[in-house]
Amino acid sequence: MVNSVSFRTLLLSGGALLALATPAFAAEAPSDDRGSLVDEIIVTATKREESARDVTGSVSAISGQQLETLGAESFADYIARVPGVTFNEFQPGTSHVVIRGVATNAGNVQGQGTTGYYINDVPLTEPGWTIVIPDIDTFDVERVEVLRGPQGSLFGSASMGGAINYIANKADAGAFDAAVEGTAGVTKDADVGFGLKGMINVPVVTDKLAIRGVYGYRSAPGYIENVGAGGSSDITVEGGRVSVVWTPTDDTEVSWMTLYQKTEAEDAPYRNPAFGDLKRSTALREPNNTDVLVNSLRLDQDFGFAKFTALASYQKKNQDFLFDFTPLRALYNADLGLNLTDPLYVESGGESEGKSIEVRLASSGDGPLQWLIGAMYFESDKFLYEQLGSSNVQANFNASPFFGPGTGVLISPDDRIFNAFYTDLTAKESALFGEASYDLTPILKLTLGGRLYKTEVSSVSGVAGFGTGGALVLDPEVGDEEEGFSPKVSITLTPFDGFMAYALYSEGFRFGTPNMQGLSAFPVPAGSKSDSLSNVEMGFRADFLDKRVLLDVTAFNITWDDIQLRLLTPDGFNYAANGGEARIRGLETSLSWRVTPQFDLQTSVTYQQARLQEPLFILWYGTAPEGSQLPGSYDWSIASTAVYRFGGDSEPTLVGSYRYVSDGISDLNSAVPGITPNKQGDYNIFDLRFSMNFGQTKVTVFGDNIFDDRGITRTVPEQNGLSQGIIRPQTFGVTFNWSM
Repeated sequence: MVNSVSFRTLLLSGGALLALATPAFAAEAPSDDRGSLVDEIIVTATKREESARDVTGSVSAISGQQLETLGAESFADYIARVPGVTFNEFQPGTSHVVIRGVATNAGNVQGQGTTGYYINDVPLTEPGWTIVIPDIDTFDVERVEVLRGPQGSLFGSASMGGAINYIANKADAGAFDAAVEGTAGVTKDADVGFGLKGMINVPVVTDKLAIRGVYGYRSAPGYIENVGAGGSSDITVEGGRVSVVWTPTDDTEVSWMTLYQKTEAEDAPYRNPAFGDLKRSTALREPNNTDVLVNSLRLDQDFGFAKFTALASYQKKNQDFLFDFTPLRALYNADLGLNLTDPLYVESGGESEGKSIEVRLASSGDGPLQWLIGAMYFESDKFLYEQLGSSNVQANFNASPFFGPGTGVLISPDDRIFNAFYTDLTAKESALFGEASYDLTPILKLTLGGRLYKTEVSSVSGVAGFGTGGALVLDPEVGDEEEGFSPKVSITLTPFDGFMAYALYSEGFRFGTPNMQGLSAFPVPAGSKSDSLSNVEMGFRADFLDKRVLLDVTAFNITWDDIQLRLLTPDGFNYAANGGEARIRGLETSLSWRVTPQFDLQTSVTYQQARLQEPLFILWYGTAPEGSQLPGSYDWSIASTAVYRFGGDSEPTLVGSYRYVSDGISDLNSAVPGITPNKQGDYNIFDLRFSMNFGQTKVTVFGDNIFDDRGITRTVPEQNGLSQGIIRPQTFGVTFNWSM
């Protein structure tokens, strides 16, 4: 059945896009090839500049011009077009990218993720649980690099599955520049949404000092109606970047970057299917607010024989959720002798403060030996909280036979919170890393690298409320300290121009996670230890017809030991534990073809099997059998894009794209026999765009999800029933771009 579905969707993808891109008339070739799907892109995936097609390993890069052609703004618009990569969208700031199926949950939960995120090499995923994953707007971004497979040797703990590095445009002292973009669109069952973005680049001292500012605002009206509390899930994202670059000499560059992003969701943007197609029902709205601030200072110094880089950063993040617990109100009333009639809720969230520094020295020149050495340190301090509350708590407790006057039980002064859990957590990562490549012969290159690392995590949790007489009671401090070495070795063969084959072995790792005790009525383990992942892959890259056809094929085999899991107790609290072993085998293929000077076609097909290698006992649920699918992974994924440029002064361009993923599950509880699985995936998404240039202004009309497919990106069981994140419904709109 899987093969037949995949073959059908593959035919559908290719046929639809070929039909779309076959015009009824011949046209003059476009004036330039900017944004072509076969453009060469220079990347820094190995922390040195080289063509993406020369990197030994699985690297995909999307240029800023290509992102503009695709109309991409956020993760959801482009990341799933990369081979082996899926995006499990749910809550703003906590949606998660899964690379090569390396995940044990489809979302961002309270443990370190398996995908690392960076902007201009600055880490956005701190040690331990990442409170917020900023969704970097692609406006004024030079390119996005996606590194597939474990990147432990050069990027560290948060990159077991891979890493994503945004390269934002820096200030340019060469000339004044400016750009503006505006978008308006209508989504099914939603009001009009809009976005406004701007960039200005000002040379302060010609060729020496410049400043660049970027601002963006996006309003996405909600398409999910809350039939209980009223309203919909309107989301706004606002923020920007500031870049300052000073080049006192030709060999020295000092740069500063500030990134800020604030996201506000008036209600949770997922549906409860029991209440209808685009509906949910809660007793109160469930807002979600996040904000991220990142500052970084960088020095690049060219010594001739080598280039030195020093990079320091400071980041601060906040996240606040509200969850409706009203369906459990009757249980609390019965257990505590209360008479709560107002909605019951949980406030959850936290804040983090992180500081990092990295220094490295990389060889220059074209000799047979190329090398890089470096060191890094990252420290993150977090405060996390969970608070259970309702209105008029004090009056209810005073009337309770178990509490009330004379019992000594105190309730919080704000008369809302009657049970609270807090955690202070500190996580540190330090490492020495390096890599060296040597040309054994003119066609054969050997690369050796590795990372010697140390991770430390400590945590203190406390509880306050009716169970402690109102006083804060701290649990004993728990922690974990681990050391290890993450190696990398590869061999690269380039027998002739236009063909490269390679074999690669690499490893990844991540932090262990202590559990916050006392949240659940059911006992949970103290925490999880670090897990490890090893990857063996072989692949080749070839180009044909004077580089008009680019073909990439990669086969990989991943072994994952002592996998860290986020599991759920029967009363709905997640906790960390270690499981057994999983194995992920797959084949990634990507074809980019400049069919004619006007017509580009690109398609990628990924097949993978992400499976448990042994039965896994899940506390309170049962045993997930050997062969169970890993959550957040899909056996098949297909992404195709066709671009036709009609030529002429206005350069009309038609873009069509298609995405397909097969079915998957959202958590490992779903793999237990007898448990109703929480499913996701199995959707087909078609998008269309048409643009024309009028002088310095480009106008684009677009249709996203034009067949209105209800693609499910994650399913979570909650107190109000199943909650499902879905692909944004059918949306039509127009975008205006103006640039100097």
